[in-house]
Amino acid sequence: MIVMTYNVCSGWNNEKPRTRSYDAACRVIETIRPDIVALNEIGNKTIEGIESHSGYMAQKLGMKEYFAPAITVNGYPYGNAMLSKYDIFSAETIMIPDPPKRDGPRYETRNLLLSFMKTEYGKVAFLVSHFGLHESERANAVKTICETIDKIKENEPQTHIIFAGDFNMQPDDPMLVPISDRLTEASISCGTPYNTFESPEPKIKIDYIFISDGFETVKVIRPLTMVSDHCPLVAYIKVK
Repeated sequence: MIVMTYNVCSGWNNEKPRTRSYDAACRVIETIRPDIVALNEIGNKTIEGIESHSGYMAQKLGMKEYFAPAITVNGYPYGNAMLSKYDIFSAETIMIPDPPKRDGPRYETRNLLLSFMKTEYGKVAFLVSHFGLHESERANAVKTICETIDKIKENEPQTHIIFAGDFNMQPDDPMLVPISDRLTEASISCGTPYNTFESPEPKIKIDYIFISDGFETVKVIRPLTMVSDHCPLVAYIKVK
C-alpha cells in the first residue's frame, strides 16, 4: 500500500511569482500513484464546476474523496481532506477543542478527519489532521488524536490504523511521544526521516505518516517539488 501525506498550500506553488494550480498538485500525486492521500490546507470553493477542491482533485486522479472543513476563509470552508482508491464506507469530521486562551496570532480551529476503508489488507482507519502553530493548540490535538486511536483499538482491535498530516512539530518534540507510544512513524522506523519543509530544499521535518503494529514500512520517499511550500512524504507499507 502506498500512502502519501501532502500539505498542498491551497494550490499555491513556492516559486516567484507564485501561481495557483490544483492541476500541478495532481501531477505530483499522479507520479507516485498512491492508494490513499492525506491533504492539508485545502479549501472547498467551486472550481471548474466541481463543488470542492478535493473533489476536483479526486476527479482528476480517479479517486474517492472526503473533505473535513475546519474553518471558513473568505466565505468558503477550509481544512483537511483525503483521497482514496478504496471505497470509503465511513467518514466523519471530529473537531479539536479550542484552547481556553488563544496564545498568539495565526490561530486556527483544527480538526481530525476519521475514515474507514476496506482494503486488500482488511479494514483500515485513516486519520488526517493539521496541528496548530501554538503549543496549546497542539496539546488539544494530540489529546483528541490519542483518544480516537485508543477508541479504535479498543472497539475494533483488528482494524489497521494510519495517521498522517502536517503536525507542525519536529521529531524531537516531546509532544509527539503520546502518539509514538501508540503508533510507529513510518519514515523514522526505516531510517529515512526526511525533512519536508520548506520546499524545494526542506530543512525540517513536520509532516508524518504513523502506522499501527499490523503494518511495517518497506520504504519512504520524499519527492522534491516546488508545488506547495511542503514536499510530500510517501510511505510504502505492507502487513507484517
